[in-house]
Amino acid sequence: MPDIKAGQTQTKNEESYLEISLEAAPLKLETSGGREITFIGAMLSMANTGIAVLVGVVPHATIAKEGGLIHNATGAPSRSKIVESMEPGETVKWDVYDLLLVAHPSLVSKVYLWGYEAVLGWWLEFVAWAEYRTPDVATPLQTPKHRWKLRWSPAKSQADEIDLSWEVMKD
Repeated sequence: MPDIKAGQTQTKNEESYLEISLEAAPLKLETSGGREITFIGAMLSMANTGIAVLVGVVPHATIAKEGGLIHNATGAPSRSKIVESMEPGETVKWDVYDLLLVAHPSLVSKVYLWGYEAVLGWWLEFVAWAEYRTPDVATPLQTPKHRWKLRWSPAKSQADEIDLSWEVMKD
């Protein structure tokens, strides 16, 4: 599955870029009994593609089950990885499934009872953006909000695989 770039944001002087994208990543989930299931994960990626250091990077995210409540996942990326600065060329990634577990209060108990099957078939609206600045600029910049619609479902090829499909949502 190819990377889907949701866009990039430039500072006024075009020296810094913060590019946000989603990438598919093969993962393995261990189930009770020691069985492994191939699980295609979605990795939120924020990359500094400019020539200046980015500081004060604050990643934001929201997750909503289609037609349901919007859960603020902004604290989740910072809990797993604090991004104080990003050097040119540096990329930081987060697993969207892990962000979902942190952001959706009732999902953790469902996953605990039923495992990964608790999220199968859900259409999730995932929105990500970030605030950042360069060392010489005091006012933070904000990327546009990037929106995706995600869904995990059993793979058509094997019973022990979980596929991920997504699409970029337009405003």
